[in-house]
Amino acid sequence: MFKQLGVLCAITVMLAGCGGIVSGVNNRGVQGSSLAAFSGQYAFSLVGFDATGSPLSMVGSIKADGLGNITAGEVDVNDHGTVTSVGPLSGTYGFDSNVPPAGTYTFYGNGQGALGIIELTYTIGGVSEPLAFAFSLQGGGGFGEIMSLDRSNYIASGKMELQSSSAFTLASLAGDYAMALTGSSGSNTATAAVGRLTLESNGASSNVSFDRAVAGVGSAGPTTGSSVGVVFGSGGPDPDGRGTFILTLHDALAITSQTFAYYAVSGNRIIGLEIDGNGTTTAELTRQGTPFAAATIVTPGSVFAMAGVDTAAAENEIAAAGQLQISGVGTNTATVRWDSNDAGIIVGPASFANQAVPGFDTASGRGTVSIAAGASNGLADSAVFYLTGPGAGYILDTTAGINNRALAGTLTAQAGAPFTVASDLGGMGIVRASSLSANSANSLVGLFGLTTSSGTYALAFDQRYPVNGQTQTQLDQNAANVVVLGVDEAIGRGTLTIPGGSKTATEAFYLVGPNQFVFIDVSPVSSGLNGPTDIYDVNMK
Repeated sequence: MFKQLGVLCAITVMLAGCGGIVSGVNNRGVQGSSLAAFSGQYAFSLVGFDATGSPLSMVGSIKADGLGNITAGEVDVNDHGTVTSVGPLSGTYGFDSNVPPAGTYTFYGNGQGALGIIELTYTIGGVSEPLAFAFSLQGGGGFGEIMSLDRSNYIASGKMELQSSSAFTLASLAGDYAMALTGSSGSNTATAAVGRLTLESNGASSNVSFDRAVAGVGSAGPTTGSSVGVVFGSGGPDPDGRGTFILTLHDALAITSQTFAYYAVSGNRIIGLEIDGNGTTTAELTRQGTPFAAATIVTPGSVFAMAGVDTAAAENEIAAAGQLQISGVGTNTATVRWDSNDAGIIVGPASFANQAVPGFDTASGRGTVSIAAGASNGLADSAVFYLTGPGAGYILDTTAGINNRALAGTLTAQAGAPFTVASDLGGMGIVRASSLSANSANSLVGLFGLTTSSGTYALAFDQRYPVNGQTQTQLDQNAANVVVLGVDEAIGRGTLTIPGGSKTATEAFYLVGPNQFVFIDVSPVSSGLNGPTDIYDVNMK
């Protein structure tokens, strides 16, 4: 089932060294951070795989009391189409007292971040063991990265965000949203879509537009009018922010109707999960700043992080990170730079200037870009994006036919050049890795930051991945002596190295701004690391 033992072990060598399997969940002390750092109601979403390699996703809300207890919440779990929805939640949490070692990190103990564990206290429906999570929490407590740490051996990771209200209504959520969908159908075919809608206060929607891609099949869109619709349940969200909506989409690829459970994060953000048993799609909605001025599309630079599944029979994961610069609408107006990793096939740094931007709709925030020979160079021949604001939004591979990989992700506006190591990598960020293919399954949450040794960085993290049909879990891990080799001042691209035993992994990263960047492994196959495929997000919000 898991064919890339070399890749998975390479991740371990790179970050931890191949160690023993950790059985069960370890409670952590609180010396590293105050329990009060985790307080309030948080919406969370994870994607990954169960112990058999089948797709798994979950979304929910969880309330921490700031004293070490989980006191409320609910969760929806979709394990390969088997859906369980349960609440209220209860349990405990604690923070790490073991990593990083004292004196190693300049940021540790100063309130900028922490590693913790959440343990729920009962079994949820068809889930055989109580859910548990490892998480890395941003210092202000408003944002975190989260991964599964249960005895069911789920390998899944995602985000957690502090909810802004306990009294959401459809009226408070009404507005314009860009939307992204990623996941798989009941036949495990990788599918992704991006679009936009105007949510009305009664739950109806208008001005709906969607583009969809199916790996190895192709793409379709924009689909508008009576062929697409989104309807939110009239009852509105409950006290945890949970409600339901139905998405119908009739295009050249399929005729589908999907039911989602959603959780409101704020009046600007909604996350969701398919609960109809027909697939494992997750949803993310972010409020748009419409109407967009024509100048919105002109950007000094946007960092993109995209993941998908290639068209090989093995359904390997492909990941890409890069920069999109657009100087106007028309022809020959975009420059696209990227590094990509297709199951160990490394491309980059690639730079394609004078690429076409055929059009941009100021009403919907939808635009397109064409990239000559992009697919054969590890990315896409064409892409569509829906903006949430200047330089930010969601992006989708729209390459025609079998070369489409359902490659999808985010656009994030860069803070602006010049980028330097001193100004943009001088602090700390929380870090996460996740996978879209069982062949490269991996989940990781942790901290990344500057050490007390000048010019060197380190990772403190928890990680889970499969080896020989078993799930290996490693807690309280450290990767010291991470070296940043340099940053391109104009575009924010750089490389860093992560030593592990006798081998050293090379990562390419693209800076968004201070202590916020994405990176992927670009180690050549000859290095013996064989190119782990994950996208790593480092983010200090």
